[in-house]
This record gives sequence, structure tokens and C-alpha cells, in this order.
Amino acid sequence: MSSSPASSTGGDSKSNTDQIHFKFCRECSNLLYPKEDRVNNRLLFTCRTCHVAEPATSPCVYQNVLNHQVGDTAGVTQDVGSDPTVGYPEFCLHCGEELACSQCGMLSSGSCADGSLHYEDDEFLSSDLT
Repeated sequence: MSSSPASSTGGDSKSNTDQIHFKFCRECSNLLYPKEDRVNNRLLFTCRTCHVAEPATSPCVYQNVLNHQVGDTAGVTQDVGSDPTVGYPEFCLHCGEELACSQCGMLSSGSCADGSLHYEDDEFLSSDLT
């Protein structure tokens, strides 16, 4: 069940440090933590629960990437419209008028200053937020 970083044989030194994988105990499936074997001067991965140890296949246990590119999920907001924890806007998305009471925070009727209803149902609201 353990996995380790793949070694590169093509000479590309960057692919060797692209990802650090977690290792898991074969006995209890808990996470293995790096530990130094001072007697034999080597790195081991040990389980904190059942104390099973196995030798490390890679000397890298931590990687600090300073120039990391933004991942694929940054800015993805497709499910925000259906999220019940996201509140209604305080201002109309069309005309900019205030929709909530400044003292209690209750939503007004959803009608703008021109008398049109913009927030009669959640379908309009969710289509504007995503």
C-alpha cells in the first residue's frame, strides 16, 4: 500500500521532485512518518500506532515549492449558486440598489427602484453569481 516518488531514468531532474506521496502502514493503514535511525544512520518510515518501520525509498520527506503555479480548481465557482451557506447579495446585480435592511439585515421584497422583480426565485440569482 505504500507509494514513493518515481525515480527518473531519463535524466530529467525536475520530475524526480514533482510530487511527494504519502506512505501508509501495511498493518493498520495509518500514515507512516519519517524517523531517523541514528544507529544505522538511515531514514525510516514508522507507524505511530503499531510501530511498524520500513526503510525510506527516497531521502526527500518535505518539499517547499516557492514558484508554484495555480492549480486547475482555482476560481471554479460552478456550485456557488446552489450552496445554501452563501447569502443573498446586499445590492441588486442589475441596478445597484440596496436589497437588505441596514439595521436587521432582512431582505426586501426583491424589487428594484424601477419596480421590476429581480429576485423572485433563486434561479435568476444563481445564474448571475456563477
